[in-house]
Amino acid sequence: MKGLSKEEFEIYCLFVAANADFNISKQELIAMGAHTDPVTFVRIYNGFEADSDVERLDTIRECKELYIKDELDRQNLFDRMKMVFFADGRYAAAEQSVFTMLRKLI
Repeated sequence: MKGLSKEEFEIYCLFVAANADFNISKQELIAMGAHTDPVTFVRIYNGFEADSDVERLDTIRECKELYIKDELDRQNLFDRMKMVFFADGRYAAAEQSVFTMLRKLI
């Protein structure tokens, strides 16, 4: 996905986090959707679903240069990701691996 705003980038990252175990739960959707309007949420979801894994990583790399200016920006994004990871009451090994990968990437 190209041309994302900061809010859209954050939601996109949350979809990457929620999809870590290849199953986006209802609780994860609720946790993510609480921070944006429904139209934006659906548009980002559709773009996320249309992207390949490589395109998802490219989107994150490109947007992080624009929107992650300091450690506070980075920490705020990871705090939101943690909320999504724990929204369904579990933190699977696949989610831990994706979180580690995202920490290195971002």
